[in-house]
Amino acid sequence: MNAFDIDFYTGSKEELLRQIFPACQQPFSYIVTPNVNHIVQLEHDQTLTEAYAMASHRICDSRVLLPILGLFGVKPVEAIPGSTLTADLMEVAAEQQWTVTVVGCEADNMALLREKYPGITFHHTYPPMGFIKDEAAIGRCLDFVVAHPGQLVVLALGCPTQEIIAARIFETGEAKGVGLCVGGSLNFLAGSVNRAPEWVQNLSLEWLHRICAEPQRLLGRYAHDARRFIPILIRHLRT
Repeated sequence: MNAFDIDFYTGSKEELLRQIFPACQQPFSYIVTPNVNHIVQLEHDQTLTEAYAMASHRICDSRVLLPILGLFGVKPVEAIPGSTLTADLMEVAAEQQWTVTVVGCEADNMALLREKYPGITFHHTYPPMGFIKDEAAIGRCLDFVVAHPGQLVVLALGCPTQEIIAARIFETGEAKGVGLCVGGSLNFLAGSVNRAPEWVQNLSLEWLHRICAEPQRLLGRYAHDARRFIPILIRHLRT
């Protein structure tokens, strides 16, 4: 079902998990998590657009975006925040004693994750800031993922870097597992950043909780996204 030129996954989280489990043992595929910020970036970033097109699933990450999709006749069963999906899959990974390859995420948080999930074998690389503009650095990142296969490949780099790297990993044809483009989700799991309580999430106010927690980093970005998103929405509704 298409909205904003994105083919959204419309099934439930449980159905998605059933699709992910066998894919974890197969050649690399990856999941992206559209939200308002991504839609704004897709307007002017062709590389991100191409990365989105190659993803196996494009899941609605935002309870704010979910009702807007209904205006286009796109009606996902539910919003599936990337942080929730990551948490669920980490529990499975711990139970099944999977290997998880992580690109991004600070070393301190990785230490906390290793302590929290002793059943998981973690492989971790932390590319330098701005590496997406350095082909040699990108090559080292791709080589690491190929050389350290896991059932899950968690790309914690922020949009659009994580999606572009996921597409580059896919294009190697040599990697394994399911890639998750999930930004700061591992910071929530490690406990270094507090996620909104579930009742706040259910009220579609997680964005407000995040602004209150990190106003200097997020207030300006969210305001910018809102200003850019409204004309994008109007244009798509008219077409």
